[in-house]
Amino acid sequence: MHPTFLGVILFSLLISSLISYVLAKTTANKWTRILAVFCINALILSIASAYLYKMDVQTFHKQTEGLFESLGIGTLLFFIPINTFVNLLIMEFFINKRNRLADGRSN
Repeated sequence: MHPTFLGVILFSLLISSLISYVLAKTTANKWTRILAVFCINALILSIASAYLYKMDVQTFHKQTEGLFESLGIGTLLFFIPINTFVNLLIMEFFINKRNRLADGRSN
């Protein structure tokens, strides 16, 4: 995988994880949180795809070696649902941790 792709994917995961952590602290609806995180991931990765495609078409359009390299620029778009799923797991972890701490204090 191209290092630029990896950096953009990790940046998107970091930003959406921070937002999911903030949303997990609120009492927002679960589907609202999922939609917000999906939109953040889609926005970051779509803008990065368009920018990288315009920057250097030969490098980022189609490459045939390595993991995910055959997808070319579509690699970033492929990771939108994957990052969203990871953020869903992070949100559920923090919500369950918060609920366990609240139950422990009430007993």
